[in-house]
Amino acid sequence: MKDPPLFSILTAAYNNEATIRQTIESVKKQTFQSLEHIVIDGKSQDTTCDILKEYEKAYNLKWVSEPDNGIADALNKGVSLAQGRYIIVIQADDRLLNPNILDNVCPLLNNEEADIYSFPVILNHHRKGKILKKPIKILWWNHFKFIFLHQGCFVHRRMFERIGGFRNEFKIGMDYDFFYRTLAGQVAVKFGNFPVSLMGGAGVGSDTRFIIKRLSEEKLVQMRNEQNPGWKIAQFLFRWLYMHYKKFRLRSIMADKFEAD
Repeated sequence: MKDPPLFSILTAAYNNEATIRQTIESVKKQTFQSLEHIVIDGKSQDTTCDILKEYEKAYNLKWVSEPDNGIADALNKGVSLAQGRYIIVIQADDRLLNPNILDNVCPLLNNEEADIYSFPVILNHHRKGKILKKPIKILWWNHFKFIFLHQGCFVHRRMFERIGGFRNEFKIGMDYDFFYRTLAGQVAVKFGNFPVSLMGGAGVGSDTRFIIKRLSEEKLVQMRNEQNPGWKIAQFLFRWLYMHYKKFRLRSIMADKFEAD
């Protein structure tokens, strides 16, 4: 019987014909072969499925295309199909940074002591260019803002078995909710010092149209998961200060834009 792979790479897709090929190629070209790539397509209306068919025999690619209830629902389908010991989410506008990434990560994970191994990622911002985003190593900061990006996190499958998958009620903040629940228990977290993926700058998490929705879902994540009264008070104060800061920043940006015009 064939041994299960070390890595399961999950990709949720919907009408991503413009970017999914580079995502696929970044996985296909990995020099480390103990992997599977699971693409969960939400019944795309463009040529995404044609591209998937093109690659389905080229490497260990599994894919399904059917209607879903958003990104969280798609990723949960992927988790249910995954056979790997460590799971990472690389979305359809992301890619692994180079062909040696999994070879470089593998020696750090072989003893499987880490429940989460978090690495930096590079955000390909549509205005600012490439920005290095490092995970925050002060774990209690997760009470206020998300500290990990799932494109840089290798999560052992036992964590999904322990706390469940992604909650469908969160359309943008499902990753923050997942890690919030994970860090609330006994969890072994380790950190890598090199970036593992290039994160697309056009996803819902980075689109300015979704900023208010993201902040609203972060608040809901905290209200739903936090039990400690002290942290609840601290979160209320932080949100008040943070919203005032964001309003100030927005006014400054708009003023600079007006002067430039």
